[in-house]
Amino acid sequence: MRAAGATQSTTPDHAWADASGRCFFAWRMAAACEDALREVHRAMTGQHDPERAQALEKVSSLLRREMRRWVRRGEALDELVDHLPKQPQ
Repeated sequence: MRAAGATQSTTPDHAWADASGRCFFAWRMAAACEDALREVHRAMTGQHDPERAQALEKVSSLLRREMRRWVRRGEALDELVDHLPKQPQ
C-alpha cells in the first residue's frame, strides 16, 4: 500500500514535467518553422524561375500551417502548465 501512495505523490511531478517538456518542444517547433519560413522567403526574393517560385510558395504555405499548429499547441500547453501544481523544490 505504501508503494501506491509513493506513486500517487510523484504523479503530479511527472505530469508537470511532461507538460512542461511538451510545451517547450511545441514552442521550439514553432520557432523552427518560423526560421525555415524566413529562409524560404529569402529564397523567394528575386526568384526568376516560375516553377521554383511555385514550389517555394507551396513550402511557405505548409510551413505557415505547421507554425500555426505548433503555436496553438504551445498556447494550449502553456494554459495546462499554468494550472498544474508546481513541483516541490
